[in-house]
Amino acid sequence: MTCRNAWAAAKNLREGRWRDGVRMGTDPQNKVLGILGAGGIGRTLAKRMLGFGLAKIQYYNRHQLPEALEKEYHLNYVDFDTFLATSDILSIHCPLNEGTKHLLNYEEFSKMKDDVIIVNTARGKVINENALVNALERGKVLAAGLDVFEDEPVISKGLLTNPRCVLLPHIGTFTNESQYKMEKLVLENMVAALEKDTLITPVPEHKQFFKKTD
Repeated sequence: MTCRNAWAAAKNLREGRWRDGVRMGTDPQNKVLGILGAGGIGRTLAKRMLGFGLAKIQYYNRHQLPEALEKEYHLNYVDFDTFLATSDILSIHCPLNEGTKHLLNYEEFSKMKDDVIIVNTARGKVINENALVNALERGKVLAAGLDVFEDEPVISKGLLTNPRCVLLPHIGTFTNESQYKMEKLVLENMVAALEKDTLITPVPEHKQFFKKTD
């Protein structure tokens, strides 16, 4: 939707203007997709994007993935500055913690390519929303697709009024099937923690509490 400017085009159609005044979109083919956070969700995105004819899928993670995983998902590891400077489409999939809060701020946006597309379906506070609005208004960011926000459900006016933003009310997992699987996994983790002193889906922050986590 961000690449094809779908939200503005749909609004135009409903208002009877067809395509008049709608900017042309951009194709994902031959673009560099940058994945910020190559955990399970980031890797799933990489797998699903393989059919779009991208020039390259690169990622930045707090730790580089094993070579076997990189090959399986066609992922190329780059340092953070290179990641910012060379990604045409930047998709965020990292957790929110002290190290990732406002990971994308004014300085980081200044390092990005002109006309970069930003997609955030992770956590709103990973992006400084004021910095994103500034980057949109001065043309550094071509479009933004956001399912999460810094102070949700309050949304910045600078995002709400910008026709180059696709905004959704945090519905990434808002399906019956996803909610069931998430609740089931929470219960299975609790059982594993209580009965086996481990977790099914541990993150590095859990290691101090569970001796058997990898």
